[in-house]
Amino acid sequence: MEQFYERKEISKDTVELKITIPKDSFKDSYNILLKDHLKDTSVKGFRKGKVPTDLLESDLKGELKIETLDKLAPLYINTAIQKENIEPIAPPTYKELPKLEDDKDVVFTIEITVLPEFKLGNMKKIKIEKEEVKITKAEIDTALEEIKKNRETKTKEVNDKWAVEIAEMLKIEKVKDLESLKKYIKEALKKQKEHMFLHKREEEALVQAISLSKIEIPLPAVKFEASERERSFIYDMQQRGIKPEEFIKTQNLTIEKMRELWEKDAREALETDVFLKIYKKENKLSVSEAELNERIEQIKKSAPKDMDTSVYDDPKWREYVQSVYEKEKAFDHFRKEVLGDIHKD
Repeated sequence: MEQFYERKEISKDTVELKITIPKDSFKDSYNILLKDHLKDTSVKGFRKGKVPTDLLESDLKGELKIETLDKLAPLYINTAIQKENIEPIAPPTYKELPKLEDDKDVVFTIEITVLPEFKLGNMKKIKIEKEEVKITKAEIDTALEEIKKNRETKTKEVNDKWAVEIAEMLKIEKVKDLESLKKYIKEALKKQKEHMFLHKREEEALVQAISLSKIEIPLPAVKFEASERERSFIYDMQQRGIKPEEFIKTQNLTIEKMRELWEKDAREALETDVFLKIYKKENKLSVSEAELNERIEQIKKSAPKDMDTSVYDDPKWREYVQSVYEKEKAFDHFRKEVLGDIHKD
């Protein structure tokens, strides 16, 4: 296939491709579709497959041209994208629709949204305050009240005997009296709060890292990801037999507000994804073949028995698993760099 496109840089995040489908290639594909239609079309007065070409073409010419374009355009677009090493982050959009004229080349222009080049910011500038974890008497008392409310016991009064009974019921070891149960609850609440604070610190660190790296996702990519979330939501609701609009009302929301939330979620997810890719590249992080194989074996072992195992042979699935693993490794490395070893916290 000879050079059939022209590339133009519109902005740091937009590439324009002007594509030409030669008239002979378009005509050949058009004729193949026309023959296929002739085989399957019946017209009064003619046997199936015996309809004169001129008669059928006069009725279907416009439709056949559009169908031909639908088949050829993606081939030419994808070939041009591969030749130019373009990595789209949203589906291409037509800037100029083609004129489907007889015996003329088919020319059209598309715009492709790409990620601009980003440089990793200085991670040493990230400042995260570590909150002191405190458990109050009121929190312990509230936990005891919740246990009392949700567990039926022979002993009704909250005392040593009740504490031992609860400990046996919940399989808590080393509880001999109410005081030791309170101590256990305090430690459990402390671990829970530490985990919550750590998650909060991780989120704050990511926000600062993204800001320092000056990552801004092009709007078309955000809109596309948000629309994918909306489509997934609608499909999920329909599978459950729920009308999406009625479910939204039960949440005291509107479709407009939901779209705002989907867009916000899409932007944050894309920003995080881009940052982790940059961080992985700058720190030369990778997943070895042995690590990937081990991860895949773990997935296989934990998968439901009735799962379709053919997915394991799909190279795209393997690429997906590798991509997720690489992001996990990048995030773990980033977290240790910025927050230190969490096991020492």
